[in-house]
Amino acid sequence: MNILLVNPPGNISFINPPLGLLYISAVLKESNHNVSLIDYNIKNFSEQNLSNFIKEKKIKAVGISIVTPKVYNASALAKTIKNNFPGIILIAGGPHATLLPAQLISDCPAFDFVVQGEGEFRLRNLINNLEKNIPFDEIDGLAYKNNGEIINNPPKCFIDDLNKIPTPSRELVDIATYSKHMKTLYSPATSMMTSRGCPYQCIYCSKAVTGSKVRSLSPENVIKEIKFLVNDYKIKEIVFYDDSFTFNKDRVIKICDLIIENKLKIKWHCETRVNLVNKELLTKMKQAGCYMIGYGIESGSEKMLKKLKKGITLEQIRNTIKITNEAGIKVLGYFMVGIPEETKEDINETIKFSKQLNPDYVQFAIATAYPGTELYEIAKQQNKLTKDWSKSIYALGGKPIISLSDIPVEELYKNIQKAYFSFYFRPSYIIKKISELKNFRYFSYYIRGFLKLFKI
Repeated sequence: MNILLVNPPGNISFINPPLGLLYISAVLKESNHNVSLIDYNIKNFSEQNLSNFIKEKKIKAVGISIVTPKVYNASALAKTIKNNFPGIILIAGGPHATLLPAQLISDCPAFDFVVQGEGEFRLRNLINNLEKNIPFDEIDGLAYKNNGEIINNPPKCFIDDLNKIPTPSRELVDIATYSKHMKTLYSPATSMMTSRGCPYQCIYCSKAVTGSKVRSLSPENVIKEIKFLVNDYKIKEIVFYDDSFTFNKDRVIKICDLIIENKLKIKWHCETRVNLVNKELLTKMKQAGCYMIGYGIESGSEKMLKKLKKGITLEQIRNTIKITNEAGIKVLGYFMVGIPEETKEDINETIKFSKQLNPDYVQFAIATAYPGTELYEIAKQQNKLTKDWSKSIYALGGKPIISLSDIPVEELYKNIQKAYFSFYFRPSYIIKKISELKNFRYFSYYIRGFLKLFKI
């Protein structure tokens, strides 16, 4: 079958290759389906251009990946396709579709099916059954309409062995184009995922798609993919988007050993938790090309860390930043304001703490209640949500309009501005960064970051 996968339009703060769709593409292609991919983050197709594309490729089914801030754009796109091609099969997937499958079909009847959770094999099974006219009602993780009634078969399991999933079909996208948009120091760059799932209970995070159990690619398969990227695409930097890259320290050490043994000239950065690293691991990561780690610090208040159920302490944060600096790895610190019950004093403590830690970079955000999170349930109880998703959450690339704390959202935003400018415009910080201007690469990287500050 000829299948089109779509990353729908919407304002976003970062652009990366759509790995989820590329994994799905790889599985579909293994079953001899013809797959095309359109990413509206890269190219904005007009209605006429989209119609021409569908006709030219003889598309029979369209899968649209939906995150909550894009649900209205995705639904509008689905309606447009259905109006122009009534016989086409429309399938929704992604986090929002997983969390609210019945509501999505009810609100947007253009969708024929919703695939929930990890979509690789569920979508393949659905397409195969439709093509062969085999009943699909026993496929788990599938919602659909049947004589006006919405049937929902919740997902029963996750993919235990990620090694069974083929590597993403990166040939469907222009890696060089994405590289120009990525926030990396080295170019060309791309992204990878080597594990799925997170066992921690932070109240702002939803794990509907990947679950709480960590499942990982083998070190050998990770290296195989890195080799492919280096040799075939001349990639110089990889961004690992695992929830907690260092969850299994022994696995990461093995990956690093293999990078070193294979003499792979690659720079990379990742994200993890402050309680999931030690000196030995950080030293090995540095030797294998890791130059930056993003840590979810969130707050400078012990009270707020407990409210967020982070499972970490301020002392752990201080120690981890210290040993990361000692290993020669740069630090990106993620912080959050507007947490329920947070006071102005708590926010000031967070801003103060960020400067005491003195990471290389910081990112501040306003707490956002996404569906499927405990924070969403708290906001719901406090009547701080509306029926309009775009007004109830912090839309990607936009500004929040609802505060989950007792501090007005306008004041929260002013605190975000204060946090950024008080951090980045310290004389000591400026002097430090000037001393790091080793070459044009660093100069360009810092200038891009500096210019973005004035858009906040």
